[in-house]
Amino acid sequence: MRIERIARNLGSLVVLFLSGGLQADGAESPYRVQVPLEAYRVTTQPAWRLPAPVAHNPATDRRPYADAIARAADAAGIETELLHAVVKVESAYDADALSSKGARGLAQVLPATAARFGPRGATGTHANLHAGARFLRSLLDRFDGDMALALAAYNAGPGAVERHGGIPPYPETQAYVPRVLAEYDTLRAARKTRPAPWQLGEQWHPPAAQPDS
Repeated sequence: MRIERIARNLGSLVVLFLSGGLQADGAESPYRVQVPLEAYRVTTQPAWRLPAPVAHNPATDRRPYADAIARAADAAGIETELLHAVVKVESAYDADALSSKGARGLAQVLPATAARFGPRGATGTHANLHAGARFLRSLLDRFDGDMALALAAYNAGPGAVERHGGIPPYPETQAYVPRVLAEYDTLRAARKTRPAPWQLGEQWHPPAAQPDS
């Protein structure tokens, strides 16, 4: 079909562009990206016919504020299990928690952090979780995805991590990081995920009709 040919050609152009194959002067692009071609396969299946991946974690689903935490984590682009681990260690799921330094709520964020990373003009549990999740996402980006350093920065501040060139030698932070990581590992081990075939680079086809018995 014409639409299928257009889709295939578009996929080829995307791959050529990302791999530096469209350089006008024939020189190798300094921005050449090495990627497997299958990662850019263009499917011609209608979106409504693509089976969604099944992700289920009974360990987090049973915890308080499970839906709100999942939404905040998804919006920030971090794992739900990681945000649960932070909330568990920070506040033990107490939405009214208040630290001696003024950190508040489930994610224990300071007012300045909430104002910067939280939804504008919003307060309450959902805003607190979104602020904590977005703050954590920014720290993961800042420290190149190093979860231990990001967690240390969440607890002690990014400046302290940078000054010490690693996890600061503060007893609280030294205890905090392994506690969160241990909780994260426990929750992640309970995750049950079945990827959809199209996510594995396979061409999906509708299930075969079952014969009448």
